Amino acid sequence: MRAITGWPGGRKVAALVTVALELWSPGHWPAYAPMAAAWPLSGIDDTHSTSWADYGVTTGIWRLLDVLGDTTATVGVSGLVAERHPETVLAVHEAGHETAAHSWAQEVVPALLDIDAERTNIRRCTDVLGQVTGVRPTGWMSPRATGSAHTDDLLAEAGYRWTGDHGDHDLPRILSTAHGPLVSLMHSDHSDVRDTSAGPYAYRDLHRELLDQLLAAPGPGVFHLTVHAHVAGRPLLAGMVGQILDHIRASGDVWVATHAQLAAHVLAHQGSTP
Repeated sequence: MRAITGWPGGRKVAALVTVALELWSPGHWPAYAPMAAAWPLSGIDDTHSTSWADYGVTTGIWRLLDVLGDTTATVGVSGLVAERHPETVLAVHEAGHETAAHSWAQEVVPALLDIDAERTNIRRCTDVLGQVTGVRPTGWMSPRATGSAHTDDLLAEAGYRWTGDHGDHDLPRILSTAHGPLVSLMHSDHSDVRDTSAGPYAYRDLHRELLDQLLAAPGPGVFHLTVHAHVAGRPLLAGMVGQILDHIRASGDVWVATHAQLAAHVLAHQGSTP
């Protein structure tokens, strides 16, 4: 396999902007919600935490769409979001963003499913996103990026071209599966869920410094900005996201790509087999 030597236009860094648009099934909620750890009552819904998570589809995604402007992102969408809020997912698609499959709901983790259940989960997500947007998704991101031993083969079998479940390489690589090549695009080390505890300004500065380091390195490099609509879609963090995007736009040596565009570039320049 030929090594990646650069990005379109001779740019040194490819930037992937990822937005997670997520929901949890009834009876489930994010363990990292602000009040979730203080809810010890088994069998009783934590309505505060479910409401906190719902903010992403009711409010946060709309603010992030405004912040993104003409910067194209990849939006990982829970199948449940497409089922309950098709108009929101259609708006994301019509704004020019890539919609990727993000399992049916956030507690539906492929590593916890048997192969038949996982195949059904992939098909269910693929179908609902295709029905809502008119376009079949070509990329997949598992909740917590935790696929099973079968996920890559099942994705290729279903016609997917890229996965965001692996974190073992800085640059994209092509995986060999039983059903053809699948591009692996590393997920971010610095999402808003993990890296905003130091405060919004530290989160902004971390990403600015990361991009500057990648631009100063020999290259090529990949810059990741990964946010969740129910976290970074809130006013202060959304403002920080906007300032990070401004830094990207001002760099002059960055190719902002969707995951699908980056996967297509890798397949075209590295060949179809590892």
